[in-house]
Amino acid sequence: MPTNLPPEAQAKWEEYSKARTPEEKLQKLREFYSLIPKHKGTEKMEKFIKRRMAELREEIERRRTSKKSKGPSLMVEKRGAAQMVLIGFTNSGRSTILSTLTNARVEVSPNPFTTIRPVEGMMEFRGTQIQLVEAPPIIPQAQGGLTNLSIALAGNADILGIVVSSLDDPLNQLDELVSFLESRGIVLERPRGRVRIRRSRAAPTIIIVNKGRILDGNERDVKRILRSYGIERAWVEIEGRVTLDDVEEAVFGEKKYKPFIIFLTKVDLIREWSSLLSEVKSEYGDRAVAVIPFPEGMPSRDELGEMILRELGLIRVFTKARNEREPSDRAVILDRGSTVLDLARFIHKSFEERFRYAKVWSARLPYSPMKVGADFVLEDGDVVEIVVR
Repeated sequence: MPTNLPPEAQAKWEEYSKARTPEEKLQKLREFYSLIPKHKGTEKMEKFIKRRMAELREEIERRRTSKKSKGPSLMVEKRGAAQMVLIGFTNSGRSTILSTLTNARVEVSPNPFTTIRPVEGMMEFRGTQIQLVEAPPIIPQAQGGLTNLSIALAGNADILGIVVSSLDDPLNQLDELVSFLESRGIVLERPRGRVRIRRSRAAPTIIIVNKGRILDGNERDVKRILRSYGIERAWVEIEGRVTLDDVEEAVFGEKKYKPFIIFLTKVDLIREWSSLLSEVKSEYGDRAVAVIPFPEGMPSRDELGEMILRELGLIRVFTKARNEREPSDRAVILDRGSTVLDLARFIHKSFEERFRYAKVWSARLPYSPMKVGADFVLEDGDVVEIVVR
């Protein structure tokens, strides 16, 4: 159950919430941390405070570095259908993954710490591109530097490519990486629910929009927890199945869930790579693939791209103009579950307003093209011709 804070700690938390600069926030959070009781009931709270302080230190360091440096930003602007950030320990094979899947110019070396800045490339597959970004190596024992940059890149990514070497106990590497990411607020297990707190003076009080279920309490308990942290005005959105612990964790900052794919590298250097891959899959499922080079039976580049889109809940739809014989070779990227009307709206507002019907070509249909209405649900690879008034 959430911890009842002493009044002086509550007051300090409110000061932290009102602080404007990262430096001021960090100072107030340090003072808050010194005032909270330390026992088993506050273990989660301590963990989240430490994580938030680490994030603030990183932000302060990034600002300081950007002021000194006149070079380009170390963060990578997103391009393509999605951005995948490749993370792993040094010598895990991240550079080889990038050079194999994209046309990026990468220095591949057996020497450790070859990559100290993010490197990007575009992976082409039917109809679209996935942007791959190689992050510097993660060094759990080190504070700051390359590891902080990797975590920042991972936090901004759409999906993570977790790269582990088949030569160095990949399951142990995966356990270490997953634990380290979780300690920095990045979770790989899809959450059963979500709590989002938006403090606002426009809110007359604590307004709860409950689209889910609170497993161990009710809305009065949620308001009690928030008020214990000095939050009197806020919009609180609850989705899925959540606990009061989830509410308290959300006060300190929402966890970042990231879908992921595991790349098992250097399989060409061991004999029984297939049994090793099976072992990893038994723990993490079909999101694990062996690469470099692609062994027989492993996903092709197109299949890998489709796997990434599935993990992200995205589909490719190819549009066809009425007087054209072939559809466009570039896909429109939509959320899974999107309808024909969603596609029309994406193309142009006038298509939505003047929509009559659509023709869809797909192998799953009894015949193609099939005339469909606005609420027809699209799937990956569909070809669509929209007919307007």
